[in-house]
Amino acid sequence: MTQSVLSASVQISERFLGLPDRSLPARHSTELMAHAQSDALFHLAAAKQLRTRQLQAHFGGRRIERLLISANLSGFAHQRPGCTVEFLPKGYFQPADAATRDARVAHLRDAVVIVNNNDVGLDNGGPAFADLFSRCEHTVFAAWDWDNHHWLDLSTLLATHSDVYAPAHHEHLYLLSRYNANIAGPVYCGSVQWPRSFLAQQLPQMLQAERSDLPLGMHIPYAPFAFRNRVVTTLGQHFPSVGFSDRSFHVRTSAERLAEWTAHKAHWIVPVLNDVPIRIFDALVSGGIPIVPDSLRHLAPVRDIDPRHIVFYGPHDVIAPQAVVAQANALFDQGGADQLVARHRYALDHHHGDQKIDQMLDVVRRQFGFLA
Repeated sequence: MTQSVLSASVQISERFLGLPDRSLPARHSTELMAHAQSDALFHLAAAKQLRTRQLQAHFGGRRIERLLISANLSGFAHQRPGCTVEFLPKGYFQPADAATRDARVAHLRDAVVIVNNNDVGLDNGGPAFADLFSRCEHTVFAAWDWDNHHWLDLSTLLATHSDVYAPAHHEHLYLLSRYNANIAGPVYCGSVQWPRSFLAQQLPQMLQAERSDLPLGMHIPYAPFAFRNRVVTTLGQHFPSVGFSDRSFHVRTSAERLAEWTAHKAHWIVPVLNDVPIRIFDALVSGGIPIVPDSLRHLAPVRDIDPRHIVFYGPHDVIAPQAVVAQANALFDQGGADQLVARHRYALDHHHGDQKIDQMLDVVRRQFGFLA
């Protein structure tokens, strides 16, 4: 036993010493620290503080009466009592002509806008969004950025051109706070493809569904993330239900998408850059067991998930995944209907898009003096 532990420890050191360009993290950190302390960012912060004060003077003591939500967040049909909720069409922030831009400035006046980074970055539309933001002096923009762990050119633009910035991941928080002091969160991703009412109505079907012992894990391939793609490819050699899909999933009906998720007991999840992906909560809310990397085990919000409802995997399990899948299936079978309902309720009550909107609006209220 001692010899094998020593051997593993020596191997760890050898692997570390053999890593390519070991000085890269230190160089990266040094450059970011120097950048984050520049006078230009101080002047940016001063300009943003002035806008914040102007918005506080305009909205303070009023209620949020109009909430506008960008297209990528329309799937869960968020509603608020006493507030008009509108879902903006795709491409709304990239108006083609001056007359349309003027009309949209007027439409956005006196509203709170929840914008997702995928709607801002649509077709390289960031500059058009920045122009619209600059012209909307009586509108509060709250940005929910799902990709602040890797899409930093858009994240910095979005943090700058928003009044509340809500990153979905814990990466780069200090840097992004220099672009926007009104930083909320992280506001982690939640299930956003089904409305709460629909999910609650479908619980009987979730309980009755015939579920396969094969894990579901269809991922959209992204060229920059070669390691992730290799993991998916490796798992696909063992399970035909794990592999690459196209974006047609998002044009299916809610019932069709839910039927795919409820056809499996477990869901093998391969994140991008160790993020906390939405599909963890899609798995739970549809009654399944998510199988996620060990590296997420002790991170919020994964650490709060009941251990009866989640399974973790490491590198050796990617090579030989059968035991981990068997563990997930056993949890599903042993938990029965009671634990399926518990998973569903936990995700619906704590990790649905509705709670994420509430979390962002709570920051908006406190920052700009809105009445509760």
